[in-house]
Order: sequence, then C-alpha cells, then structure tokens
Amino acid sequence: MRAAAFAEGASSAWSVRVATVPVAGRLPSCPRAVSVPIVPVPPADRRAAGRDLATLLADPGWRELLAAAEPMPPAARAASPALARHVVASCGAPPGAAVLALRSYLAPLGLAVAEVLGARWAALDLDDDDEALAAAEGDHAAADAYRRLVAAFAPRFGAVSLASPDDAAAVGDRLGLPTSTVPNAVAIPAGRRPPPPGRGVVLFVANFGYPPNLEAAVVLVRQVLPALVARSGRPARVVLVGSFDPAGPVGELASDPAVTATGFVADLEEYYAGADVVVAPLASGSGTRVKVLEAFAHQVPVVTTPVGMAGLGVRPGEHLLVGETPGELAARAADVLASATVASDLTTAALEYVVGRHAGAVVGAQVVAFLRSAQGRPVFRR
Repeated sequence: MRAAAFAEGASSAWSVRVATVPVAGRLPSCPRAVSVPIVPVPPADRRAAGRDLATLLADPGWRELLAAAEPMPPAARAASPALARHVVASCGAPPGAAVLALRSYLAPLGLAVAEVLGARWAALDLDDDDEALAAAEGDHAAADAYRRLVAAFAPRFGAVSLASPDDAAAVGDRLGLPTSTVPNAVAIPAGRRPPPPGRGVVLFVANFGYPPNLEAAVVLVRQVLPALVARSGRPARVVLVGSFDPAGPVGELASDPAVTATGFVADLEEYYAGADVVVAPLASGSGTRVKVLEAFAHQVPVVTTPVGMAGLGVRPGEHLLVGETPGELAARAADVLASATVASDLTTAALEYVVGRHAGAVVGAQVVAFLRSAQGRPVFRR
C-alpha cells in the first residue's frame, strides 16, 4: 500500500516504473488504483550475480561500505546489491533515471541500481524505524543489524523519509541525518457508511505473520473478547482478516466458535461493512498503523492501545478510544456497542481526520515534495 502511494504520487511529476524484488513470501496484491507499470524481477542467474558481487567487492568504496553494514539483516542479504544490473535489465530503466528505494533492506540494492544507471538523484523511504522495532521485540541482533545497515547506507541518499513523525525524529537524531515524514495513504470509500449491523462483530485486520499483530490477535480472542461479553451482557464475535499460518496460534484461535479467521482477503469492503467496531490490542510495533487509518476511512469505530495510535495525530475520545489493558479495551469496545451516538461521533471525527491527512491526493503531494528535495543532491558512495 505504501509503495503504491509513492508510485502514484511520483507519477504525477515523473514517468515511473516499479521493480519488485523477491525477498521473502509472495508478491502482495496491488491496489486497483495503481496505474504505473509494475515489473516483478525474476530470480537472477547465480553465476552472473556472483560475478557482479566479485566486481563490487573489488571496488574499495563498496568493500568498505558493505563491511560497515555486515552482518546485514536477512532481507538485505536476499536483495543483494549484486543484483543491480539484473534489476535494471529486468525493468528496462533508462540511463540517468532517478531511484527510490523502499524499505531499509533495499538501501544497498537501491544505491547499486543508482550507480549502474548513473542516476541523477536517489531517495530512500525507510517506512518504519526497523531498529527500534526489533529492539522493542527483544531481538537485539536484528536491531544491531538494522542500525549498521541504515547508518552505512541512508546518508548516501539525497533524501530519507519515514511514515511517522516520531520515527523520523528518532532516526534523524540517531544518525545526525535530515529526515522527512511522508504519511501512509489509504483509499477513502465514497459516501457515508450505512448503520452498523449491531451483531457485536469485532474486527481486526492485519498480517498475522507479523509478530506484534499475532500477539494482538491472541490477546483479543483470549482476553478482550470474554471481558467484552461479560461487560456488555450480549454475545460478540471476533473476525480476524489477514494472512496466517493455519498451524500457528491464529489457526488455533479459529477453532473457537466465536472466532472467524478468513486468511488473506483482496477486498476488505464487506468485512468493514459488517463490523461494529475495530479492536487492535497492539503492544509493540513502529511507524503508523495503516489498518487503523483504513478503519477510519471505512467509518468503523476504533478501539486500540497507545501503541496502536502511535505516530498518528489523533486524540483519544475524539477520533478513537484507547485502553492500556485487555479489560480497558473491552470496556471501551462495550461503550461503542452500547451507544450509536458514541460510534457516530468517533467515525465522523476519524473520517474528517483521514480525509485531511491520509487521502491519496494529500499524500501524493507530499511524495512529490519529498522526492524533489532529493534532486540536486549527488548519490554518495565514498
């Protein structure tokens, strides 16, 4: 979704093509609104990649840069800068084209692609503060790997952005590097939402391969749902929408008759239309919560934690309701289910917020401004 927002925003000022590099998992679905060419880069010939890596390592500048970042996160190793010539050939980018690398682990490859092209300028979108996220999850080896990677490569780009103002400030302070904020964008459905169904449907949309989301799903079903039923005195059910491992915790949660786990869904409209409240019991994570913004856009009341609203300029009690414990989250969700006025007031304010700050046109203009800030700044490697 973020890549789509950058591609669409940039296409208003430049000719754009998107190269998707296989790192892990499957290629995600792309929003229907994306009109730019998207080129999946096929696997590279190992011999050719090996020769290109040897060429890189023979260059003292690249050798020093890569040594400063080693050991790299697994995703950065999978997207090796040795793939640069293969990426350029696959997507047909013309010489001199500018480069935007999306996510920290693509920084080395993005810089190498810029060099192969003789790019006029290059920019890097980190999206999240990966170092801080890994540290919060207790994975200090990963945090150290992201720290080395970003410290080595981010200063080589003409401009660096993140989704959250808090993350942008934190990364900028750590690196002594100017950073920009480019918020996440969401599609805004047309018209007002009809009255909610009133069936006590609690929705949580997420990628359940992401540990903070997986933990939140377990808390939602095991702790929030029973407390909500006890407090409201009425039945309620949880709908978990998003990719998950059937043999993992979400598959186990789905054995509860009060829980539905759908797996990946391309079109979320019917699930938002059928929900009375979105509850996101997030205890960790970084950046901004796209699914919270998406719920705002679909006019579904949101109940979440302080972590769930982090990075958003929203006010508890006005745009959403906040609880720190499962009991508090259940109480706030019960407030929404018990009062159509509470639900309506929240969704009205939330819709106004998301239209003003996260609609595609609004974010697209910020994408263009960010990329223009990179122009005229050379791509540094030494």
